[in-house]
Amino acid sequence: MVRLYTAAEMKRADELATASGIPSLVLMENAGRAVARVVLDLVEPEARARGSVPGLVVVLAGRGNNGGDGLVAARHLAERGLPVEVVLAEAAETLAGDARTNLEALTRGGFARPRVFGEAGLGPSEFAPLLARAAVVVDALLGTGARGRPREPVADLIALVNSVSGPRVLAVDLPSGLDADTGRARGEAVRAAATVTFGGVKAGLAAPEAREHTGRLYLAPIGLPSRCLEEASADSGARPRRGALRWLLPPEAAVWLPPRPVTGHKGTFGRVFVLAGSPGFTGAAVLAALGALRAGAGLVTALCPEGSRPLVAGALPEALTRGLPEDTSGRLSADAAGELDTTLGAALGGAAGRTALVAGPGLGVGDGVAAVVGRLVGRLSLPVVLDADALNNLALAGPEAVADALSSTRRPDALVPVLTPHPGEMARLTGRPAEDIQADRTAAALAAATAWRCVVVLKGAGTVVAAPDGRAWLNATGNPGLATAGSGDVLAGAIGAYLAQGVPPLEAALLGVAVHGLAGDLAAAEVGSRGLLASDVAHRLPRAAESLAGATGYGPILVDA
Repeated sequence: MVRLYTAAEMKRADELATASGIPSLVLMENAGRAVARVVLDLVEPEARARGSVPGLVVVLAGRGNNGGDGLVAARHLAERGLPVEVVLAEAAETLAGDARTNLEALTRGGFARPRVFGEAGLGPSEFAPLLARAAVVVDALLGTGARGRPREPVADLIALVNSVSGPRVLAVDLPSGLDADTGRARGEAVRAAATVTFGGVKAGLAAPEAREHTGRLYLAPIGLPSRCLEEASADSGARPRRGALRWLLPPEAAVWLPPRPVTGHKGTFGRVFVLAGSPGFTGAAVLAALGALRAGAGLVTALCPEGSRPLVAGALPEALTRGLPEDTSGRLSADAAGELDTTLGAALGGAAGRTALVAGPGLGVGDGVAAVVGRLVGRLSLPVVLDADALNNLALAGPEAVADALSSTRRPDALVPVLTPHPGEMARLTGRPAEDIQADRTAAALAAATAWRCVVVLKGAGTVVAAPDGRAWLNATGNPGLATAGSGDVLAGAIGAYLAQGVPPLEAALLGVAVHGLAGDLAAAEVGSRGLLASDVAHRLPRAAESLAGATGYGPILVDA
């Protein structure tokens, strides 16, 4: 698993490394060499193809350690014979520490003569043409320690870099103006073609908000000991611990795929019950059942209000159906709770094999449904995914009652429920505004998972999967095409299928999220992300599962400096 680190954790890891005897100048030298290596990878192949020397490299350096990394890169590139121009954001006298040492090494060695942005001969009118002549612009203006909106003159430099379309931009550690923890732009942020980050991947670089700024992501180890990173995460002091964040990449999720023995039968691959549907929302039941089937469940039974059953049965002949008592609105009545108990009990006591339940898609909200959901949550006897209206009915009683209902019973690990809310549903469950949930999705998911003793899948761009023990994962797969009605129903069904095949709840959630997102990426590659249908995603779940281990284009590229 690729670990993700906060800015505070990376700062602490640097301090621990220095305290252990690794000079900070050595770390900066390694970082700058890695930047130079990536620049060479970008320009040398093209130069060889043209039979010419690589084009101009413009290095923009701030006054902190990030600028120092850029100055080291400028020295190494000049040593290789590349034309290099160095532009300082502020006067040379403002640089201190290791950055000042490397500025002096650059100038005394005659590698480059840095100029200062805004001084005579390098105002905005002269700076823009310089950028336009560059093959690569190295953004070494702001690092992980920067806070708030960029101030002038850095803000002006960022705006000018973004206004020139010719050169490629390589960001050092992270694009200037981007928040290292959230991936959100603080004002205007550099839009880079590539980013080379050091030691460990910053959490913000894995966030979907960062994608249009980071470009291709490279990771350079730079000699930072793993024990320093581990210790920095362990003593971060955050509860729930943000230091427990990981990046969910397809090849790493492949290890959780359940086996498919050649001698297997329907029972071997588990049975999924889908409690879903109501008048006008039978499609939700169909899509959840389809997701379960396409994720490999041997048997799927849709449990719906009796009046909705024929529509579900006609739409998906591969699934079994059973009607349950309904009220005058066509939704489940309270009497359905007893029949649900009987049906699930018979399956668990028979020879049907492993069994799981997906509850919620399209059930609607009402007293009868709320009674069924409340009884179900209070008497969990099988692995369960609580989705959509199961969560909305649970939320009717208020945040305190939700917490009591979910956390009051100590359950074995195999029966820890999986909750799959989108931000609006999470807001209703917690009593917090959806804007607050979205402001820090990882923290919101972790707080709920640890308080409720559940696995929480907070859906959306960059889906977060949080475990009761404080670990969390940020999903790398997926695209805007998944923002379509029914996509979450397919995901719930897929997670249910993995539960029924014997995958533990946390791993089933992680696997379902990774496969679902990859299926969305496969579908978008074939039909485009505009107008993508939930059924398009469902039908590509088998191929996504088969291709998990070999999925490329996700996660960082390691740099050997």
